[in-house]
Amino acid sequence: MDVEKKAKELGNEIAKTDEYQELERTSKNVQENTEANQMIEKVQELQQNIQFAQQSGVQPSEEVIQQFNDLKQQMNANLTIQAYAKAQEAFNQLMNDVNSAISKGIKPEEDEEQ
Repeated sequence: MDVEKKAKELGNEIAKTDEYQELERTSKNVQENTEANQMIEKVQELQQNIQFAQQSGVQPSEEVIQQFNDLKQQMNANLTIQAYAKAQEAFNQLMNDVNSAISKGIKPEEDEEQ
């Protein structure tokens, strides 16, 4: 049995799932929505700045933290981003379920113990 062949078959099956199709659709919507795209880029930039400051032993300024929190609130109110986040969560759950099934296939005796 060719493991790579089975993995490709699994990938093809995953690509057919509703969860994957919805993630692709909502991802495209985010990419096409300039406002949503800019918000995501800005929040990622601010998050990196905050993390870099913390790793350097410096407390980020209140202004930067407030900008980050305000932008996160705006993102949470954006319907395009909400739909994408929901689709991403559903797809992640699918992948967790797939990984769990693979693990059970590798060590079926552990599944019986639980």
